[in-house]
Parts: sequence; C-alpha cells; structure tokens
Amino acid sequence: MSESEPEVPKVDTSDFTTPILRSSKAQKPVPAALKTPRLFLRESGWRVTLKIGSERLFCYMTQPGETHYHRIVDGEIHLMRDDEKICLPCAERRGLLAFEPKRLREPSAAIDFLMDQIGTDDLLQILVWEDDSVADSEVEQD
Repeated sequence: MSESEPEVPKVDTSDFTTPILRSSKAQKPVPAALKTPRLFLRESGWRVTLKIGSERLFCYMTQPGETHYHRIVDGEIHLMRDDEKICLPCAERRGLLAFEPKRLREPSAAIDFLMDQIGTDDLLQILVWEDDSVADSEVEQD
C-alpha cells in the first residue's frame, strides 16, 4: 500500500447475520415498569400545556410538607385553567388525573333487586318473554 491511501480496518462480519429491519414479532416485550401509562383528565375546563421559555412559572399548589410554591421548569407538561397552573404530580394528588379510564355506568339497582327477589333463572324467562311479546306485536302491525 502506498502512504497516501489510508488503511481500511477489517470488519468482523459474523455479527451481520441478524437483519437490520426486524418484524414486530421479533421485538422483545417491554417490561411493564418501563411502559408509559395512559393518562386521563377527570375534570373538564383544564388545558394541557407545555412550559416553554425563560418566564418564571410556579405551580399553584405546594408539595406536601412544604410552605412554598415550586417552579414549573422549561419543557414540563402542566395543566392550566384561568390563573391556575398545576404540575402533573400535584394534579394527581388533587385527584385531577387518573391512569384508568372512567368505567361504564354500574348496572341498575333494579336488576340487582330483581335477581335477589326472583332468582336469575326466572329473570331470564321474563326477559325472553318480553322479547317474544315485542316480536309478536311487530308481526301484528304488518
């Protein structure tokens, strides 16, 4: 080799057996502790904002055991409504945030009462009878 040409280092190609692009099946599962949780806001009227810039911004609430307001730092996501600005940890302590969606409405107390009074088998017979009577009335109208 001449002095003007740089020496090319030898590359170990034994590691090139795995493809660069992998299918989703080949990916290792992420441990539950490392997954970002879904976040739900329980009250309407709040805006989710991002603190940008050098303007000093303080959280509306104090942290437990402290007597002073703490800063919301640049790049921090926080909630804002009117003059209130609340960081996410304080919003969670206040009950504004949840990590589970709202559940659907609970079953009616009347159904529980019927099940206690007449039993589940009889309740099913009543529901089937009501469906049959609706179907019969539709046939009579035609």
